[in-house]
Amino acid sequence: MSFLSFKLGKVAYNLDLAAYLIAPFLAVALIFYFGERSQAIAILVATLLGFVSWTFLEYSLHRFVLHHAQPFKSWHGEHHQNPTEAVGTPTVLSLLLIVGIIFAPAVALAGWQIGGGFATGLLIGYSIYTWVHHGEHHWHRRGKWFRKLKRAHAIHHYAHEDCNYGVITSFWDRLFGTYCQK
Repeated sequence: MSFLSFKLGKVAYNLDLAAYLIAPFLAVALIFYFGERSQAIAILVATLLGFVSWTFLEYSLHRFVLHHAQPFKSWHGEHHQNPTEAVGTPTVLSLLLIVGIIFAPAVALAGWQIGGGFATGLLIGYSIYTWVHHGEHHWHRRGKWFRKLKRAHAIHHYAHEDCNYGVITSFWDRLFGTYCQK
């Protein structure tokens, strides 16, 4: 396993899950601990906007990058062939991308509280994505919401790779006509 290998191994895969369980809580704590009370509502709105933006980013990356752009298409193809294998973006790489491509520009454009809130919302979305995607391949839950997501993801994997790109929501699939039930 190399530094940038997408075959993580069980230990690295579980550490990734742990990192994305802890990171959003840490980000929220830092933003609100160091934030000004007068900015609380604006920070919450920015965080919510960041989360909603994540759902669109997730859909777009999955649809256009992971299924069409090399080398990502090949890497993602490994996941489609072996969906329960410990394959994913290395934690160090994903955190560097979140900081370099999302957090730093957001803070530069909107200040550390609002920009940090937006980046935190994206991080929360990515964390939820990481855990839900893991669950779709490994858990047997009874909840209606999760069952619907799991079924849509199974259709994407095993029947129609050209639909159901959303992992934590089907909203964008429905909006852009890429949702399918069979």
